[in-house]
Amino acid sequence: MKRKLLWIIAGLVVCALCIVAIVLLQKEDKHDHDHDDSEIVQDSSSQSFHSSDMLTSREDIKSVTVTSGGESFTVTAGQGGDPYIKQLEGIKQNIELENALIELCKGLHAERTVEENADDLAKYGLKEPKGKGEIVYNDGTKASILVGDASPADERLFYAAVEGQHTVVLVEGNAYVYFTGKAKDYVSPVLSPAAQRSASESAKMTVSKQGADGIVLERSGESWSMSAPIKAQLDEQKSSGTVNGLYGLNAEYCEVIKPDDAAKAKYGLDKPAVTVTLKDGAVDITLKIGNAAVRNDESEKERYYCTIQGVDGTDCIYAVAKEYLPWVDITAAGLVSDIMLPNYLVNLKSIELTLGGKKHEYVITNEGGEADKINEDVSKVRTVKVTSAGRELDLAKFRELYEQLMKCPTNRIYTNDVKGDASISAVYHKNDGSADRLELVKTDEGFGARVNGQMSYLVDKAWADKLTAMIDALE
Repeated sequence: MKRKLLWIIAGLVVCALCIVAIVLLQKEDKHDHDHDDSEIVQDSSSQSFHSSDMLTSREDIKSVTVTSGGESFTVTAGQGGDPYIKQLEGIKQNIELENALIELCKGLHAERTVEENADDLAKYGLKEPKGKGEIVYNDGTKASILVGDASPADERLFYAAVEGQHTVVLVEGNAYVYFTGKAKDYVSPVLSPAAQRSASESAKMTVSKQGADGIVLERSGESWSMSAPIKAQLDEQKSSGTVNGLYGLNAEYCEVIKPDDAAKAKYGLDKPAVTVTLKDGAVDITLKIGNAAVRNDESEKERYYCTIQGVDGTDCIYAVAKEYLPWVDITAAGLVSDIMLPNYLVNLKSIELTLGGKKHEYVITNEGGEADKINEDVSKVRTVKVTSAGRELDLAKFRELYEQLMKCPTNRIYTNDVKGDASISAVYHKNDGSADRLELVKTDEGFGARVNGQMSYLVDKAWADKLTAMIDALE
C-alpha cells in the first residue's frame, strides 16, 4: 500500500513538471511573436502569410494602368504580339520592361500580413498611396494594388493593399518600383543599334565643341584618319571609342519625352557643348551633348543629357553615362598617333635632312622585300646598310637617329600659319616613289611642324637641339 502511494505521488510530480514546461514554452513563443511584429506595435492580430497567398493570380490581363504623382500611363498587354504604351506612340519602347510589369501583375504575392481589417491606412502611406496599379482583365473585371511606405523593419519591403479591402500586407520592392513608375521609364535605352554600321568603305565623323577647333575623322576601308584640324594618323587604341561609340550607343534613362524648345534649353541642348555627327552610307546621325545630368540615385556615375537625331523613335532627352561619351573630353592631340609620319625604315629608299642650310642624304639598302613597293609584311625585310656621301655609316647609330625622328612629339596641335623658311626639314623617299615631308619653322614658342605642307604640331626646341647633336655625331 505504501509502495502504491509512492507511485501515485511520483506520477503527480511528473504531470506538474510537464504543465510547467508547457506554460514556459507558450510564454517564449508569445515573446518571439511579439518581437517579429514589432515594426507596427498596434498590429497584435498580424499573422504570417504563406507564399500561396496571392494578391493577384490571373493570366488573362488586358491592360495595366499605373498612376503615381498625378501621372498615369497604360500598358496594353500584347494579345499575340508585343505590349505597348499609347502615351509613348512614336517612341521606341522597352518591350522587356513592359512584359515584366505584365508578368508581375499575373502573380503578385504578399510576404506577410501586417494588419487585417485596418481602420487607419494613413499610417502605412496607403490613404494617399505612392502608386497604384489598376489591372483590367479580359472579362472586364478589375483589381487595383496600392503601394505605400517602406517597412521600418526592412526597407526592401513596402506596405500594400488591394483597393477596397482593409488588409495591409508587405510586398517586395519590385512591386513598388513598377507601381510608382512613369511612362518615360519605359522608353527604350537603345539609341543607335550596332546593326546600323554600313558596309560602305567610307565614313565621316565630325566633333564640334564650344570654344575649340572642330575635329573631322574619316574612314577609308577599315582605317580612320584625321582630316581636320590637321591631317594625321590616329592612334588606334586611343581613338577606338570615338570612332565606334555612335554605332551602339545606349542611354541610362529617358528624362523627357518629345521635348519642346524650353525643355531643350533647360538641359543645355539648345546650344550643346558638343555636337557629334556620323555619316556612313545611309546612316546620318547627330548626337548633341548638353548639361551634366543631376544624379537621381546614389551612384557616383557621371551622366550627360543628350539628344540624338537620325534614328527613328528617339525624340527624347536621355541621360547617358560619361564613359560612353568620349567626345566630351576628347582633343585632337588625344586622338592622333604618337608618330607624325609612321614610315617603316625598310620601306624607305632614302632620307634627306637639312639643317642650317646643309643637306644630309642617307641612302638606305634593304633586303628581303620588293624594292619598288611598300611592303606590308615588314618582318620579312631588313635594313642592311646606310650610306651618306658614299660612306657607310654605323647602322646602330643611324637607327638611333631615325628613332629620334620618329619621336617628334605630337602632343601639341598647332595650326597657326607661320611664314618663313624651315630651319629643319626631313624628306622621306619611299620605295613606291612617293615622299613625306616634315618641316620645322621657328616660332616664339618653339618650332611649328609642317607635315606634308600643313602646319600641324608645336615642337619644343630641346627636341630639335638633340636631333642636331645626333646628326653631328653620326657625321
